[in-house]
Amino acid sequence: MGSLKGVNIQRGTLGASVTGNGDAICGLLATGVAVAANAGSGISGIALKQTVKLQSLQDAAAYGIDEAYDSTNHLSVYRHISEFFRMAGEGNTLYLMLYAGNMEAAFADDVAKQFIIDAEGEIRCLAVSNTPTAAIVEELTYVDGMPSDVRSSIQLGQQLYDWAYSTFRPCQIIIEGRDFHAANAASALDLRKITVSGQVLQAYKVSLCIGQDWKAADALDSIRQSRADVGTMLGCLSAKAVNENIGEVEGGSLVDATQNLWLIAGLSNHQTIAGWDSQLESLDSKGYIFPISYTGISGYYWNNDHTCTPIIRDNDGYFNEYTISYGRVHDKAVRDLRTCLLPKVKSTQPIDPNTGLLPQALVTYFERLADDEVFNVMAAEGLITAGKTTVDRDSDLLISPRELKVSFVLVPTGQIDEIKGTINLKTSI
Repeated sequence: MGSLKGVNIQRGTLGASVTGNGDAICGLLATGVAVAANAGSGISGIALKQTVKLQSLQDAAAYGIDEAYDSTNHLSVYRHISEFFRMAGEGNTLYLMLYAGNMEAAFADDVAKQFIIDAEGEIRCLAVSNTPTAAIVEELTYVDGMPSDVRSSIQLGQQLYDWAYSTFRPCQIIIEGRDFHAANAASALDLRKITVSGQVLQAYKVSLCIGQDWKAADALDSIRQSRADVGTMLGCLSAKAVNENIGEVEGGSLVDATQNLWLIAGLSNHQTIAGWDSQLESLDSKGYIFPISYTGISGYYWNNDHTCTPIIRDNDGYFNEYTISYGRVHDKAVRDLRTCLLPKVKSTQPIDPNTGLLPQALVTYFERLADDEVFNVMAAEGLITAGKTTVDRDSDLLISPRELKVSFVLVPTGQIDEIKGTINLKTSI
């Protein structure tokens, strides 16, 4: 039997323990309420579970989402949208879908899946936000220092990515770590050591943001005071090349004094980072994403681009996507390789009459095709250090399933997490 999948690139296995507009496309799946159309005011309205495409704040206003929408409905939808465009710049694409219920509802009944499908697979980074009603808050319990629906959404987010990857729509998943509830960093869940049914969860495509613009949240009701600013984080991801860390200090400040934004940074427990100063190193080591400050330089910056997975490197030198930037580089390569190779599916190719297998010239052609059109381009743009394609000459193109077996490896660019040195006084150099 034939296959209708075309190019099907499987994930490699690990042993035991400059971006274009397309790479900048993001999605926001957020708690909201429907807006009725109003021809007189020029509002087209938006229904729950409807996907819309935004490229400016004016686009959001056309659907009836503005500051009044947030304040009237006690939500943070406009806040996240406005922060996205502040950091990413207007003209970039943000898909939006509204849903009702707790955070688990975003994953139930295939809501998130339909959002990705409606966006035609264009979403590269997807933030899931939730502003619960008072009734939902009363029903929630707390698990591992966070609301139960946030805790369960880490695993649900990875399951969403697994589906997205299997359907050729890979994207990073950002969870709003609303209402961080750990008494201290020591009691906070280690996101790199989550266990589910006795097994370590490798949610390598899921990140938990607990950062908050404290001053902006301080003026809100008690529920919204526990929000995390995933819109800000999403905008930073959109603005960065796929290989760049959102925590990069140069040009990475979150502060906009003219708009009174991020003048005081905090966590989603609505406490300032100054009050948690001695515990931030521990939170960072546990994989949380939040704002920090550096002595000697003004502004606030994301601490890092962690994902909720252990850091794994096997004996063959392969390592996992334990940062967002590694994951984005991986997924860009996968998308571009598929685009490059898909036109060759069902194409007629010569066979070596002596072996019944691929002639060496054809092996070399396919290897050079992927290297030249994908890896060499990414390397030239500074997105990776190097990449290599290897075609299995023993691929059988005569007997079904007639698969051309190809493997790919790439070396990402490195990053500096810390500059460490020594200094001494000396009479001369």
